[in-house]
Amino acid sequence: MQRKVIQQGPSTLMISLPSKWVKENGIKRGEEINLEIVNNQLVVDTSKSSQDKKATIYLKSKEEYLDRMLMSRYREGYNEIYIKYEEGETINNIRETLRFLLGFEIVDQSANSCTIKNISEGSEEDYATMFRRMFQIMLTMSEACVAYAKTSDTKHLKTAVDLRETMVKLEQFNLRLINKQNNFSLQQKSLEFFYVWNIATLGKSWSSLAKKPLSERVKLSKEDVNFTIEVADYARVFYQLYYKRESSTLLFIKKKLYALRPIGAGLLDTSKNKLVIFYLLKLLNRMYEITLSFDI
Repeated sequence: MQRKVIQQGPSTLMISLPSKWVKENGIKRGEEINLEIVNNQLVVDTSKSSQDKKATIYLKSKEEYLDRMLMSRYREGYNEIYIKYEEGETINNIRETLRFLLGFEIVDQSANSCTIKNISEGSEEDYATMFRRMFQIMLTMSEACVAYAKTSDTKHLKTAVDLRETMVKLEQFNLRLINKQNNFSLQQKSLEFFYVWNIATLGKSWSSLAKKPLSERVKLSKEDVNFTIEVADYARVFYQLYYKRESSTLLFIKKKLYALRPIGAGLLDTSKNKLVIFYLLKLLNRMYEITLSFDI
């Protein structure tokens, strides 16, 4: 979006605010707004719009992509959502979706409507902690799959499967926190979105590995088990590289990828558990692809 700079007086330059943004945030004549310079970008913000951001959703049926609409407004930073629906059973779908939205609760409800409010707020410090928590959950999932591969004890699979819900909650919460950070440049926000989405995808992939092929009580060969261990170890090194960007670790992770790929390709031909190997190769390749964005 481009705006024309207008000369106002001998030393003052002015630009107009976009009418759509003004309407969406309820800006009125005489109100004060905050201007911040962030990485050579001018950020316009109003604390009122951040605290009182509200949305209204009208639903004709309970199948109208309710989860997507709620999650979208959650990520965008809305703090209050009023939902009007025609089918009373819709409230059950709303409650199910709220399981994945940290801090959102139903505070008012009638036969055909409800109001959802954010009862907790996050900060930039919360984002760093919550993102690391996502990473650690992903590693726990990988370790649970390795434990099953070694022992065939299904309790380890349950750990990886059950953690998926926590991972989704943290994913949505972190995306919301990124949107609400005014001191993040647009470039940094895009990069953080990329990392959150990919770490969540890695976690969901470990969970899917536990829920689908491994839960069928497949008999893993020694080579299958060793490859599972290697990919889980790769995940641990990947985690270390994210937080400590060292060229030596990056070189190690690249060499390790080139060593493991042919092993995985060979197992796709010889293993009786081809789907397990396929999942592991996908995890391996995605982790390396993420490292391509690391600034070392």
